Amino acid sequence: MAQRILGINCSGFHSSACLLGPDGQVQFAIAEERLSRVKQDKAFPRQAIRYCCAAAGIGVADVTDVFVGWNPAPYLLQPRQGLAEALHDRGKLAQLALNELAALQGGARRVEQLLEGPAGTRTRLHYVDHHRAHFANAFLTSGFAEADVFVADGFGEQTTGLLGTAGPQGLSELAANRTPHSLGLFYGAFTEFLGFRPNGEEWKVMALAARGNWRTFYDQLRPLISVDDLHYELDLRYFEFFLFFTPHYYSPKLVALLGPPRAPGAPLGPRDYDLVAAVQRVVEDVVAELLANLHARTGQPRLVLGGGLFMNSVLNGKLRQRTPYQEIFIGGTPDDTGIGVGSALYGHRYVLGGPAPAAAEAHNFFGRDYPAAELEAELLRRKLRYEQPADLPAAAAALLHGGGVIGWFQGASELGQRALGHRSILADPTRPDMKARVNASIKYREAFRPFAPAVPAERQHEFFDLPAGETAFFMEKVFALRPAARARLPAVTHDDGTGRLQTVAAAGNPLFHQLLLAFEQLSGVPVLLNTSFNLNGMPMVESPADALNCYLGSGLDALVLGPFLLRK
Repeated sequence: MAQRILGINCSGFHSSACLLGPDGQVQFAIAEERLSRVKQDKAFPRQAIRYCCAAAGIGVADVTDVFVGWNPAPYLLQPRQGLAEALHDRGKLAQLALNELAALQGGARRVEQLLEGPAGTRTRLHYVDHHRAHFANAFLTSGFAEADVFVADGFGEQTTGLLGTAGPQGLSELAANRTPHSLGLFYGAFTEFLGFRPNGEEWKVMALAARGNWRTFYDQLRPLISVDDLHYELDLRYFEFFLFFTPHYYSPKLVALLGPPRAPGAPLGPRDYDLVAAVQRVVEDVVAELLANLHARTGQPRLVLGGGLFMNSVLNGKLRQRTPYQEIFIGGTPDDTGIGVGSALYGHRYVLGGPAPAAAEAHNFFGRDYPAAELEAELLRRKLRYEQPADLPAAAAALLHGGGVIGWFQGASELGQRALGHRSILADPTRPDMKARVNASIKYREAFRPFAPAVPAERQHEFFDLPAGETAFFMEKVFALRPAARARLPAVTHDDGTGRLQTVAAAGNPLFHQLLLAFEQLSGVPVLLNTSFNLNGMPMVESPADALNCYLGSGLDALVLGPFLLRK
């Protein structure tokens, strides 16, 4: 039987699945939330697994190897059931036997299982250390033969990240920070302190940091993290995210240091802005110090980054200037959404001995295609009026130039939290009122949250002040806009004169690239405001039905659905 590899994330955040093709490259990948329509769905990714297999034309039983991005081995010495419970539900005997045998042997490092189906199919289950799955998702999609590695998030099995260096033989781990010393949960604690939801709304804190003066609270917050070579420690007197019986991520001692926390929904003021600016600056300084120390050990010019901490695009955009590294790769899904991809690639390369991918990943359009006939069938079923323009980019550009806000649904969906021109809401960035309009009447979210500018790769230096050779194909980095661009693009210029760049390459995203150039013919700028095709609190749209529901239930003016155009 041909080898078919499935990677899954069921770690409790951003459940997802990824199916590799026969060549070992990512063929299909999707988050469970896109199919269940439950934001940040934590359920086991049943629908995602079925979706990937169906898109590839295989059954779930045809999968030969499943790699799970969490290793249960460290927990086997902590049994939660006894023989009586297992006899009551004998399916639990598999777990009980593992617990007891691990205890008899004095520990466990790795677990594998074999599932034989009723028709004789055999599926091997492998478990990958969480942070090694993050590592693989970064390194094996970077195109680098060698690179230093930094993974940081909330927590893994027993650690909160790792630092090391990687080459053809794999990862050489130089340091790991044990739980609860976590940069991700440090940020999460202040997310909650400022009235937002930790492990879900950290990007709001990042956006607000642009409004504050980091110096106001820096001297109070910087001592809360100490760095020793490649290790860091939090002053745990100020945090309680590791205590499951306490109500908050922060302790009363942090309240005594900073004053009362902001109540959820309360007005934001200068004190909140200054505090978030200091939190952002502390994390940036700690990361820069750790990376300087790592580079001093290895001398390696290249770096890959993984883990949820590196969803922080403000941090990411500063690392070329603040570290000695000449090339830095992050990718489109450094958070747990990418664990399905990372565990599959790790298994293919390091467990089953497959070849390393040859080229860098420049897109993450890993959903399935919806043929025009399928799109049209949904339009006919709903009895909606539509047209099919001869020049679709020109027709869409005219609507945008006229002040319309459009939904843009094309090709295979993006994996991850960011829309990159396949499941996007688009608008004219030159209109001063457009940011407020999209936030208020379409996205239904806070007015302070910024939008990203999408720019052709060959034109990005006209608008952004960024290092030579730098790209941001995944909206993963924030850079300063040039002064003239700030005046010209008010709807995508943040409070501090920056923007979260999306680099659009003609080779990887041709129709979206054509749209940008068509918009330039009318407006004078090849730039569009790009945000995810969803409403606040909803997952990004996946199917044509999702897109139509969002279009009809929001203030969107028009929808481009494949080759079809709908207007209100």
